[in-house]
Amino acid sequence: MLDLLNHNCQARVSTYFDTGRRQFVIKTLRRYCKGEEAFISYGPHDNGFMLAEYGFALAENPHCALELDCKVEMWISTVKANLNTRRARATIKSTDVDALVDVLKQHGLWGDFTLFSGSAELPYRLQAAMYLVFAAMKPGAGIKGVISQWERWQRGENTSVSEEVDLAVKNWVSRTCSEVAEHSSKLLDNIQAKQNDDARGSECLDPFLVHCIRLIWTTINKIAIESTSL
Repeated sequence: MLDLLNHNCQARVSTYFDTGRRQFVIKTLRRYCKGEEAFISYGPHDNGFMLAEYGFALAENPHCALELDCKVEMWISTVKANLNTRRARATIKSTDVDALVDVLKQHGLWGDFTLFSGSAELPYRLQAAMYLVFAAMKPGAGIKGVISQWERWQRGENTSVSEEVDLAVKNWVSRTCSEVAEHSSKLLDNIQAKQNDDARGSECLDPFLVHCIRLIWTTINKIAIESTSL
C-alpha cells in the first residue's frame, strides 16, 4: 500500500513503525475530504534525485539546487597547478592549498557548495571556502596568518573581509554560474533539436524522460542565471 501513495512537497504526515502491531504507520497531519487523494513526501530532494530514484521530476520543486562541488574542486586543482608552475603571484605553495582544504574539512565546511533559487546572497559554506583560499592567494599572504584570521571571521570575532577578496569571490561565482548557464542553454537547445528530429520520424526518445530532463536543466539554467548577480 505504501508504494501506491504519490509524492507532494507540501504533504504533512508523520511516519513510524508500530512495534506492537508490527506495522508501518502513516498519519496525515491535515484533513482530507472524502474522495480526495492523500499524499506523502518522498523527501526534500531535487529533480535529479527524484528522476534517478523515483522515475519522475516536478515542474514546481522547492528543493531544486545548483551543486558547485565539482566546480570548486576543479578550481582548487587549477590553483595548485598554477602554483606548481609558478604562474600565480601568490607566495603560498600547492601543499598550502591542501592545508586550507584540511582546515575546511576540520570545520565541517568542505563540500555541499549549493546554490538555491531565490537566494539573496552566497551560501555560507561557499563563502567560507572561497574567502579562505582567495585570502591565501594574495601576494605576501602567510598561510598561518590567513588561517588564524579566517577562523576569527568564522567565529564572528572578525567580520571584515577585504574588498579585494570579496570581489574575487563574487567574480568567481559569477563567472562559474555564467559557464553553467551557457552549458545548460546548449543542452536545452540540443533537447529541442532532438525532439524536432523525433517529430520528423527519426529515432524516438521516451517523451516523458525528455520532459523530466528538460525540467532538470531548465531549473539549473534558472538558478545559474540568478546566481551570476549574487
